[in-house]
Amino acid sequence: MIDKPDLITIALTRYNEPDELFAQCLKSIAAQEKVRARVLVLDQKKSLSIKSMCGSLSSDNLVFEYLAVPESGCAVARNMAINFCKTDIMLWTDPDVVLQPDWADVLGNALLNPERAVAGGKIIPDWQRVPRWYMKANIMKDHYSLIDLGDEEKETDRIIGGSMGIHIRRLGANAHFDERLGRQKGTLLGGVDAEFCQRVIRAGWKVFYTGQTTALHQIPQSRTNISWIVKKFYYGGISRGLRGGMPSPMNKKRELEDYAVLLFFSPLYLAGLLIGRVSKNKYG
Repeated sequence: MIDKPDLITIALTRYNEPDELFAQCLKSIAAQEKVRARVLVLDQKKSLSIKSMCGSLSSDNLVFEYLAVPESGCAVARNMAINFCKTDIMLWTDPDVVLQPDWADVLGNALLNPERAVAGGKIIPDWQRVPRWYMKANIMKDHYSLIDLGDEEKETDRIIGGSMGIHIRRLGANAHFDERLGRQKGTLLGGVDAEFCQRVIRAGWKVFYTGQTTALHQIPQSRTNISWIVKKFYYGGISRGLRGGMPSPMNKKRELEDYAVLLFFSPLYLAGLLIGRVSKNKYG
């Protein structure tokens, strides 16, 4: 183990989530305990009220910096944050997530182990409407950016960006996200976290999960509509095709509702997979 750093960075980027949702996330960051952090808020949906709120939330231990950035998508905005970062450790969350007060402390401590370059925590759903039966299928957890590997600590092959920490100095040239992936220009492309973690592991570092802190992912009614789920499966296939390799869901447990979901939605995923692979071969 190494000594805990005096200062870390917490970063989040907003694409087009509403101010009300974003504000809940920012308040949960302001409530973090036992850490000193520079909070980088990169907003692709410029908002004077959110900028003002960031100023009011700043304290001696948590200094918020609001930056309006061009609409550029998830991966590009994250890479901007890495370029702005002045600390070894950077933690990520998403604008639709509410964090426990110990979140930054737990993830920051997880990265003190010198073998680890990425750490992530448990993300559970906060449904904004009563979910239909198929939304609770295990196979849907990946599509709703949820992860629950238990309450223990363990090595894993990926984590999810709503609760994620990276050690920039250890990662070196790998401290960047693939800008072909991640939500952008109205699409629901994914895979940005999975590709990042796989590249980190290939470089010889460990990816670590801890169930000792929990983040709540707020899932609005708009993401429970069939049209959104159809689009998500389709773009999930494209994302996998662009990354290469075979589909490998994080949540592999299968129950009756999982097979029903696969029956109805896997053709959309496979269509997207084919398109993604053709694009990968065409553009490299």
